[in-house]
Amino acid sequence: FVVQAGAYTDATALREARQKVERLGMKTYTQVIETESGARTRVRVGPFTTREEADKAAARIKGSGLATSILSL
Repeated sequence: FVVQAGAYTDATALREARQKVERLGMKTYTQVIETESGARTRVRVGPFTTREEADKAAARIKGSGLATSILSL
């Protein structure tokens, strides 16, 4: 499982999101995807072995004001 903490087109918003998550003690990584409206950069955390671990991380990230999605790999 991975937790996604947004997908951004703006470099400043991307940096701020990564900093918020990393201040919580979690390492982030990014993935660039192409969409019809241009490139977006996803901010992700993980992988987590269990859904429970991913849920806990997502709850902490949501507490910092970011929307999250949990994805299974």
